[in-house]
Amino acid sequence: MGHKIKRLALICSLTVMGSMLVPATASSRSADNACWEYTSAEKRFKRKINDERVGEALGKLKLDPELSKVARKHTKEMLQADKGLFHTTSEQFNKRITNWNLVGENVGYGGGVNSLHEAFMDSPPHAQNVLTAAFVYVGIGARRDEDGTMWVTIIFEATNNPGTTLPMPSCG
Repeated sequence: MGHKIKRLALICSLTVMGSMLVPATASSRSADNACWEYTSAEKRFKRKINDERVGEALGKLKLDPELSKVARKHTKEMLQADKGLFHTTSEQFNKRITNWNLVGENVGYGGGVNSLHEAFMDSPPHAQNVLTAAFVYVGIGARRDEDGTMWVTIIFEATNNPGTTLPMPSCG
C-alpha cells in the first residue's frame, strides 16, 4: 500500500527560472498576513522539509503566507478540475507570485504527510526542490478530498520577501 501511495505522489516536480519569465510587480503583502492560519498538515510538511535541509547543512525555509495562499489555490484547482495532478503554469506563477527570480513546485497526492514527504524525497526532482540551497521561502497548500486522500502543492521560492497578487484574509 505504501509503495502505491509513493508512486501516486511522484508524478510532478517543477523548477522555473524567473529570468526566463517576466514576474508581476504588484503585491498584496500587508500586516493582515498575521491573520493567515496554517493547517496542521502544512506545518508538518514544513517541519519535514526543514529537517531534511538541516540534515544537509542547509538553511531552514521560512513558511510564507503569500506563497501558501498561491499553493492552496493550486491545490483547490487540482481538486476541482478532476484531472489529477498538474503544475501551476508559468503564466499563473507570473500572475500570482511577485518579487521572484527562482521558483520550484512539488505537487502530489497520497495517504498523508509522512507518505507524501517520503515519496518526494525518494524522487530526485522532488528532493532537488527540497534541497536547493537558493530557496529561502516555502508555501504549502494541503487538503483532503472527500475520499480522505491528501493533496498538496509545495512552492519553493528564492527571493527576499515574496508576495502575491491574490487577496489575503483580513484581520477585522
